[in-house]
Amino acid sequence: MELKKKLSTRIGKDEIDHLIQLVNDNKISIDEIIKLLRIKETQFQASWLLTHTVEKNPGILKVKHIKALAKIIEKTNHEGLERNIWRSLNFIEIPSYLHETLINTGFEKLENHKTAVAIQVFSMSVLEKLLINEVELQLALKAILELKMERQPSPGLKSRATKIINKINSQIDH
Repeated sequence: MELKKKLSTRIGKDEIDHLIQLVNDNKISIDEIIKLLRIKETQFQASWLLTHTVEKNPGILKVKHIKALAKIIEKTNHEGLERNIWRSLNFIEIPSYLHETLINTGFEKLENHKTAVAIQVFSMSVLEKLLINEVELQLALKAILELKMERQPSPGLKSRATKIINKINSQIDH
């Protein structure tokens, strides 16, 4: 099967499930999926496959893959691709040497009022995870989220921001 050709067209959830099984059976490599994230014609479908694969099998991503994903979200302007990469990062352990890059990118996404809500929601969840021992940065995240809830009160953003703010408050109070 030619994965590039398959992901160049719109595919449904059943086909994604079939492709995930092929990844799990080592008939499709995660390296190939990461490569297809960089090709305009396949990047959205490849990112959809990636996020569902990682959700079911977080250990499939190695450090080199996570590094590649961090570079892609720094440079892309494709909302669907970016959203799916941020979502994927929620399921994995991120190497410490990538924390600074992802923290900076995550804060940039939250502070940019043009960033899609879904990207903001997934990036704030990654930030929450990365800032677990960084009280000053947690407070900065909390301030940004409180401001976001005032200015951009979409239900998804408000719900996730409230959960993160409550978690930050409980960690700081202890």
